[in-house]
Amino acid sequence: MKNIEELQNATIKDFTFIGKRLKKIRLELKKNDDAKDKRFSRFSAKNVAESLGVDYNSLINIERGTISVLTMKAVLFYHSLGYNPMWVLLPDNEFIPKQNIGDNLVYQSDVQDSYKEMEHAVVAALTEFKAKI
Repeated sequence: MKNIEELQNATIKDFTFIGKRLKKIRLELKKNDDAKDKRFSRFSAKNVAESLGVDYNSLINIERGTISVLTMKAVLFYHSLGYNPMWVLLPDNEFIPKQNIGDNLVYQSDVQDSYKEMEHAVVAALTEFKAKI
């Protein structure tokens, strides 16, 4: 889908690639999980469904290509694990990295901690300034 006209004329079948990519990510995570018995991996379909707050069949339907709000929930879940939502959502993703480069700085705890320290310093400075007025 390279233009708005193609997007407007697209059918649900034109978006099944999203579910396939979500499944690919889950299977990759499951494969790389430390669990000896992969049935008990935190990335088994059952456990991912529980993490998303959906039933098992809903997750399987998402992975088969059903598009719903749950699809976006899965995209955001994998994004929180470092996967690039654009890799999942864009039809032509050949030049888009599967994982977020730099793991999205906003989510790195040291960046968040530094921001909190800076925010605290700014609030303290403003409080001190107001007291002098």
